[in-house]
Amino acid sequence: MKHGWMSFIQAARPHRRRHRAAAITVPTIDPVALTMMAVNRLGPATVRTATNGKALTVTVPDARTAEIFRAALSEMQKTRLTDRLVDVVVTAEAIPGKRARNAAEP
Repeated sequence: MKHGWMSFIQAARPHRRRHRAAAITVPTIDPVALTMMAVNRLGPATVRTATNGKALTVTVPDARTAEIFRAALSEMQKTRLTDRLVDVVVTAEAIPGKRARNAAEP
């Protein structure tokens, strides 16, 4: 009887060796490059929206960077309301010459 219960309990337990999940690698973002991009793209855009009051679009190369920029903008909106006018858009190839542009421009 005892042997039957022990085999039942062992069968019900998850066996860690058999069900080991594969390691998922998440691409890391270089913090220095991210900071430089934020200063070069978000900085001028927020200053322009604060002075002009016009909506601007900032382009970024990938969705993760866009998520980080949107989170930064949502925090900055608490102290400067004109930062709501900055929109972050993901493009396959960010154009280095056009960091930010008016929302009305094509």
